[in-house]
Amino acid sequence: GYKRKSIRTRPKKKSFKYVVILHYETQSYLWNFSRPFISELETILLANGYYPLVMHMLPQLTTEEIIQEIKLSGAGAIFAVHYVNDQLFESLENLGIPIVIINNSNFQKKFFSVLVDDFQGAYEGTEHLIELGHRNMAYLEYNRPDLPAVIMDRFFGFKKAIDGHNLVFDDGRRISLELTDMEGLSAALKRLFAMPDRPTALFVHDDYYAASVLAVLAQLKMKVPADVSVIAPGDVLDYLQPFLPQITTMRINTSLMVRTAWDLMMNRLHTMPEEIHVLKVKQTLVKRGSCAHVS
Repeated sequence: GYKRKSIRTRPKKKSFKYVVILHYETQSYLWNFSRPFISELETILLANGYYPLVMHMLPQLTTEEIIQEIKLSGAGAIFAVHYVNDQLFESLENLGIPIVIINNSNFQKKFFSVLVDDFQGAYEGTEHLIELGHRNMAYLEYNRPDLPAVIMDRFFGFKKAIDGHNLVFDDGRRISLELTDMEGLSAALKRLFAMPDRPTALFVHDDYYAASVLAVLAQLKMKVPADVSVIAPGDVLDYLQPFLPQITTMRINTSLMVRTAWDLMMNRLHTMPEEIHVLKVKQTLVKRGSCAHVS
């Protein structure tokens, strides 16, 4: 899909060697997720004769300071991984430096972006649970005020699948907590599983939070997937690590997103389109054994 909006036509492209990758994570666990984006970008840039410059967006830096650093670097293009700054991006575009945002949908109507299709991924993940026979489900998420679109898209995708099969889902089955509130999570799960029609499956906002859910379920002596199935968008976790739980996910294809972002940037540099393009990449189901048929 894509959104359209006219922008100023940039001046004729100048020759440059450096490409900036803007990056900023407020949670340490997200580095495992964002690192593949950056590594893939670096590989593509070097293979095409460009030198990547990774800039960590420290909160104490002003917009003017960031712009000055980018201008001094001589960079002619910018990829922003998860990071968005409306004022900064508007100023850089006006300077003729094109930007492509990767995996942040907050400004998709204003800037060129490559996103994961969170709505469709949540819909298809819920459909997988329904195909396994699950009819009573709960939805667990944590507060992310910096990413309201992700919260909305994933829940609405889940709800569309629920509604499409005329399944009952009330507000009491949607759990929204702070990421670190383990006591609240334990209390919420105890309440859910005390219901007469307790959930047989849990859709969790992402697999990092799902790992916390699995830890609490273990404390409650509930087995996954024998007692309850769990699915989540991912992959925030590094499943090559043997000590991590194996969670069935709707995997975000970081490699495809980066290649799509590269193609979009090349299109911008060579044709200078006047319409904003927003491209969305589908998630794919990866079965790791945390979902089972209803017994």
